[in-house]
Amino acid sequence: MAATIHRFEVPVDDRWREISGCGTPIHVDCRDPQIVEFWAWRRDDLPARHFRIYGTGQPIPDGTHYRGTTLTPGGQLVWHLIETP
Repeated sequence: MAATIHRFEVPVDDRWREISGCGTPIHVDCRDPQIVEFWAWRRDDLPARHFRIYGTGQPIPDGTHYRGTTLTPGGQLVWHLIETP
């Protein structure tokens, strides 16, 4: 099965988001302070993954995985993309 790179979005809303068919993020960015975007390999046969956005200084649960950091436009906020197994 061929893979492509796709853009995915995770809202900044203190909720875990399930995203199907994506691999490990390869780039994280932010154009809107309320949405973090990431790019990853996309294939239909990949299992669902769970992501959430945390701000600097927020407690992050044990057992999670850091996947990237981005600044909001203007650099006023810093968001971190975290994945839970």
